[in-house]
Amino acid sequence: MFESTVQIQPSNPPKNPIIAAILSLVLLGGVGQLYLGQQKKGIILIAAWVILWLVPCVGPLLAAVMGAVDAYIIADKLQKGQSVGDMQWFWEN
Repeated sequence: MFESTVQIQPSNPPKNPIIAAILSLVLLGGVGQLYLGQQKKGIILIAAWVILWLVPCVGPLLAAVMGAVDAYIIADKLQKGQSVGDMQWFWEN
């Protein structure tokens, strides 16, 4: 479930890391991943964001920041011409 099954190739024009990060920061923590083509991961982050609303103050902010950092780093890899897995996270090579 959490392993990449699809490789996402860089697009032309490349996806913008700033836009990906802002989408995840402002919209449910996983929308930047949806923008990048990482549908499964985006849905998982959105579900985590909704669940973390149960933790006052910290939960949604944590999910949004993690999603934004992940979206930025993955978009940067794509922009540099590297392919990424559909479930690849920012801490993975």
